[in-house]
Amino acid sequence: MKVVSLCAQKGGVGKTTLALHLAVCARQNGKNVKIIDLDPQATATSWADNRPDPPEVISAQAVRLGKVLDALGGLEEQTDVVFIDTPPAQGDTIVSIAARHSDLVLIPCRIQVADIQAIIPTKEAVEKLGKAKAVVWNDEAPNRRASVVRDAEKTLAGWNVSAAPVVIHSRIGIGEAQDVSKTVLETEPASRAADEIRSLYGWISQQINRQTTKPL
Repeated sequence: MKVVSLCAQKGGVGKTTLALHLAVCARQNGKNVKIIDLDPQATATSWADNRPDPPEVISAQAVRLGKVLDALGGLEEQTDVVFIDTPPAQGDTIVSIAARHSDLVLIPCRIQVADIQAIIPTKEAVEKLGKAKAVVWNDEAPNRRASVVRDAEKTLAGWNVSAAPVVIHSRIGIGEAQDVSKTVLETEPASRAADEIRSLYGWISQQINRQTTKPL
């Protein structure tokens, strides 16, 4: 069982939306997938409640995360991948708990100065545990100049952080899909938005299936 957590202490960066889309993508690839919702707002849980056949979402407290994962690992029906959705603005405690149990920590971030600076506490908490991590540029303007992305990645490189090679752009279809408790993979499967999610999931799969304990 592989575990991927989405952590960012800044709110509004799209952790839940990414977790839901990646989980559906994993399911479409034949994986038995679970989402653990650590956010008291329970957005992922509510999304699943409104679907007839959702990926299973488990609402849990961070302090019980280890026990929840142990229970999943002990099920007769094997879980292939777990995505953990974490709440914002909780200090580094929940980030540390989620990261401790993860094979990969994704840090969603928009390409804005305040958002990029806000990843520092998250990346430091993950680094203390020696866990693999990567920033995911999310909710990005489709017409943003490539040079802006390169400059942002240079900033990350100075902090010993890399970015996933796939940028998730802001698309109307993503929000519209979530409004009806679906993902763009289901409502617009041939769209660029769906292609980006599939590409990001493919990259994530490569990272978590590497036979190595070294951080990315």
